[in-house]
Amino acid sequence: MTARSDERQGLWYLVPSASILTVFWIIPIFMVFGYSFFHFVYGMDPHFVGLYQYQQLLISPLFWQSLRITLIFAAAVVVFGSTLSLIFAILLFQGIRAVGLFRALFFLPYVMPVVATSTVWLWMFQPSVGVIDRIFALVGLPSTIGWVNDPNLALISLIIYTIWFSFGFTMLLFMAGLTNIPGELLEAAQVDGASRWRQFWQIIWPLLSPTTLFVVVVNTINAFQTFTQIYALTRGGPLNGTTTLTYLIYQTGFNYFHFGEASATAVVFFLLITALTGFQFWVSRKAVYYGG
Repeated sequence: MTARSDERQGLWYLVPSASILTVFWIIPIFMVFGYSFFHFVYGMDPHFVGLYQYQQLLISPLFWQSLRITLIFAAAVVVFGSTLSLIFAILLFQGIRAVGLFRALFFLPYVMPVVATSTVWLWMFQPSVGVIDRIFALVGLPSTIGWVNDPNLALISLIIYTIWFSFGFTMLLFMAGLTNIPGELLEAAQVDGASRWRQFWQIIWPLLSPTTLFVVVVNTINAFQTFTQIYALTRGGPLNGTTTLTYLIYQTGFNYFHFGEASATAVVFFLLITALTGFQFWVSRKAVYYGG
């Protein structure tokens, strides 16, 4: 069998996965991009409007509000979630007892259905009867907090749940990065009398920077794409206080059936994530140490 026939046979093995990728990813991407140039409402024939939908999007107060909420939500989840995960990863890396049990318990929420865990948290967030307010009442704190029903607290409630949900996954990524740090470097630092804080800033943090970059990029993309817990906990409310861009796309397309406008929002959303991810990699060129 010649090399060319081997190559052709290898390409045939790619057909099933390539077909799925084409049908469910590549074609829909081009369709959404095309629909964004049409005024396309369910039950009506689409007609070409050019950039009109993008112009309307840029002057829409709801779009800018959703963008602001998305940025706040993503920044809070990435910063606080990553920091908390890093702290616990370092604590578990010290070799405490039953470390495997703790890792399993922390990772368990990530593999559970989001709808199921969101429902439990929705009950926990209920004023007066929820677990959180009952605990507050035991320690003398206000016990009738609205949480997801309060316009000032709904986004915070959503952030708390998302950090809890993704905590175990992020922590395991940091623990995997910590295992790649040579132990002799830390031992040499201890012999030289370096404190744990100095060891962290001078050794652990620089060597952990590739993992940190991966965590930040993945968590940023996941935070921007968050939808299920928003739908389960707040439905984008109250007063659109938790309407992120993903929920705005869903609401525009499947509640109001304005598919053209939803497609334009999706295109802008895609470009925003791409630009933000590119910016993170650009910043990381001087901040990330890959060794060598």
